[in-house]
Amino acid sequence: MSARIVCIGGGGHAVVVIDTLRTIAGSAGADFEIVGFIDATGTALPVLGVPCIGTDSSLPRLVDSKQLTHFIVAVGSTGGGGDLRARLFAASEAAGLVPFTAIHPSAIVAGSARIGGGSVVIAGAVIQPRAELGRNVIVNTRASIDHDCRIGDHVHVAPGAVLSGGVVVEDGSHVGAGVVILQNLRVGRGATVAAGATVVRDVAPRIVVKGTPAR
Repeated sequence: MSARIVCIGGGGHAVVVIDTLRTIAGSAGADFEIVGFIDATGTALPVLGVPCIGTDSSLPRLVDSKQLTHFIVAVGSTGGGGDLRARLFAASEAAGLVPFTAIHPSAIVAGSARIGGGSVVIAGAVIQPRAELGRNVIVNTRASIDHDCRIGDHVHVAPGAVLSGGVVVEDGSHVGAGVVILQNLRVGRGATVAAGATVVRDVAPRIVVKGTPAR
C-alpha cells in the first residue's frame, strides 16, 4: 500500500512542504499520495490544490475514514518555549500515523549524515558528513549544516542559516534565517536565534538572542 500522507498545518510552510513532496514524486516516482492537511479551524482554503480535511482534534477519526498512514508536521513555528512542533508530532504519532521524511532532490546530503523520521530537507540545503538530525527537523531553503553537527528533535533551521562544524542545537530550538553559528557551539533547548544573528558563544535554553555578536 502506498503512503497516504496528511500534512499537519496549512500555512505558509505547508506550501513549501507540499511542493517538496510533489517534486520528490516527480523526480523519483515515489509511491505516496498527499491526502490533505489539517489545521485548527478545519475550514481553510486548499493549499496548492490540496484540501483541508479536518481539524487537529479530528485526526484520530480521519486516520480511519481517510485511510491515512503517514504525516508531516507542516508548521514552521517552534512556538513559545519550543514545544509546538513537538506537540503536533506527538499527537500525530498517538493517532497511529508514521512520520514521513522528505528530502528535496536538489538538497545535498552526505552519505554518512543521519536524518531522523519526519524531517524535511528543503531545496538547496546542504548536510555534511557525520551530521546527525533528530526527528521532525526542518532544514529550510539553502541552509547549511556542516560536519559533525548534532541537531535535536523538532528544530527549525531557517533559510540561509549556516551552522559550522560540531555545532549542537538542542530540541525545539529555532535558528532564524541567515544566522551564522561558529564551530563547536551549543544552542540550548527551546532557544530562538533571531534572523541574521552571529552566534559566537553558547546560547542558554529557552532564551532569545539576536544581533552580531548574538546576545
